[in-house]
Amino acid sequence: MRRWLASAVVLVAMASAPLSAELKITSKMVVRPVAGAAPAGDMMSQMMAPMMIEMLGGTAGIEMVTVIAEDGRSRVEYKGGFAGMPAGTVMLMKLDGTSVGYDPKAGTWWKMPGLADLPPEAADLMAQMKPEITMKRTGEMETIAGLRAERSAITMRLPIPLPPEAAGAPPEILAMIPQEIRMDGDMWIAPTFSKYSKAVARALTQGPMAQMGFDKLMEGAEGMVVKQVMRMSLLAGHEMETVMLAAVEEAMPAATFELPAGLKEIPMPTGGR
Repeated sequence: MRRWLASAVVLVAMASAPLSAELKITSKMVVRPVAGAAPAGDMMSQMMAPMMIEMLGGTAGIEMVTVIAEDGRSRVEYKGGFAGMPAGTVMLMKLDGTSVGYDPKAGTWWKMPGLADLPPEAADLMAQMKPEITMKRTGEMETIAGLRAERSAITMRLPIPLPPEAAGAPPEILAMIPQEIRMDGDMWIAPTFSKYSKAVARALTQGPMAQMGFDKLMEGAEGMVVKQVMRMSLLAGHEMETVMLAAVEEAMPAATFELPAGLKEIPMPTGGR
């Protein structure tokens, strides 16, 4: 009788346990000025920096909730306005790498542009952009969101090829165009949730950003990036900090990664940019 009861308990537990689980991450991204930092050396970066700061949530920061499936699907909800899209926007990435966004308040959805949507000339230039990345572990430890993480120093150099028609441009025009994008900073990596790390990298660097190689910033991470502080040449004088506030693994409804029914398709919002 006792053996039968034990077997029954095991069967009930197996029947009620979720077949799979997803990782739910709450994080916040902030762009802030760096005291004493040198300004951008080219006019293009000087012009782009204010717009990029506003698009990335500004000094007030933006909170986001990311749900990652082990197979690579993802859902990111932005609590504030982001990249010209309204507050509350939800981004969905499918298994094939394509993405859509939707505004649950307005009842609208849109397709996110990818490399295939760019003009052929722009797509060719982006295909030539190969990042050079170095990562060095420091052995310095810190507890973030309850997870013990090690700091790694990271640098990235991304040469920007000039289009053929720019070869004969006057020197004063060429001086306005950055020849490379440089990034340096630190990542704090916890040895946990490793099976989701590649999917997280894809979720945070979608579309053309992945084609430019920004997803490779996290490829060397053997675990989960719980904090990241980066300085980029296009944002001279500022740094971007992304910090994990909480992470939990739990089963999510299948509809988490699907567009709700009844939404109206619109062009992608750009906030006038």
